[in-house]
Amino acid sequence: MKANRMWMCFVVSLGLLAPATWGLSLCSYQSPETLLMDARTSFSYQYYDDANTPAIDVSTGRVDFSFSRLRDTAIYGSVVRLNGNVGLTNFLPSRWMGEGEASFRYYVSKELPLFGFGGIHGITTTGQTQLGLDIQSGFGFGRFKDVTPLAKAMVIHQNLRASNAISKPLSDDVVMKIGQTIGSLSVVNPVENIVVMIESLVETVIDGQLDARSLLMIEDVVMGSDPQRFCGFSAQAGLGYELLDPFGGPQGFLVALSADAAYAPDQNGQMQGHLGFSGPFDIANENTLTGTFSYEILITKSSSLDAGYTFQRVQTVNLAPTTSHGISCNVVFKVASIDVLVGLSYTRSTGDPGWSVGCSISASMDLL
Repeated sequence: MKANRMWMCFVVSLGLLAPATWGLSLCSYQSPETLLMDARTSFSYQYYDDANTPAIDVSTGRVDFSFSRLRDTAIYGSVVRLNGNVGLTNFLPSRWMGEGEASFRYYVSKELPLFGFGGIHGITTTGQTQLGLDIQSGFGFGRFKDVTPLAKAMVIHQNLRASNAISKPLSDDVVMKIGQTIGSLSVVNPVENIVVMIESLVETVIDGQLDARSLLMIEDVVMGSDPQRFCGFSAQAGLGYELLDPFGGPQGFLVALSADAAYAPDQNGQMQGHLGFSGPFDIANENTLTGTFSYEILITKSSSLDAGYTFQRVQTVNLAPTTSHGISCNVVFKVASIDVLVGLSYTRSTGDPGWSVGCSISASMDLL
């Protein structure tokens, strides 16, 4: 039963992807520069003290955190990433796993997404004698792009239809042109010019005029920070050299593999994922595997879902591997004038008797 509940939020969120398989694809938009940032944290704790037993029966918990920043242009890009978790026993840290990296990439051409990269990588776990630190370099393939302008164009189209400002849907070509117009927003091309250009594009198609309310809505969407949407992938492979061996051993060379992906099914949803694998040349007996996945979707104007999964597996020489998993699912919705948040979290690490389950419900409302 617990396993069924654990995966329920993922089944629901993936099912919401179905409507996005039709129509204009967000990932068809081309952007000159992309900046992707994401930060997450979650907390769960289990406490039980039976009066019939001499000591506290259960007192364990976990804190998960992650941060990522990815920038891509036609010529260069950069990645900063931090993932980790801290296990708690009797409200004190008892075990931990963490990994961080920063790298710079240079593309060989604007047309071909082939790049060389170099950077630094660090890892720490409970069983290590010290921080593991290494430098890496190699080659990769892939590129990310910011498709937020087209997502905003889709929101504008959706709002115009909902308010009956236009009697029929705009063609995909017109929506794409609106997105390209929003993408040209700059200091020399301010929002006032963008609104006028979008107004002209729409009015030419509908053979009519947009009212003042529609124009204000267009301006608000163009200037707003949401939705932010990204598409793309990258896969890279390289060699590294240890600056600090995590177990105090001799320094040596490393093999490093990683892959990243981002996909926006429509203007309301965003998926992101990362997978990393590294270790010395004897990689079968000593390695680290990490992964993260997140999915967020705006279900309606007043409700949203945010789900995520993280894991880390560390294999050391002559020792059993240690693993750590974290799953979170948060739903925000509005009931009348009340904002409600329901959150579920599941965590498990090597040595735990089972999954730790966390559930939170909160509500807020404006009285005046």
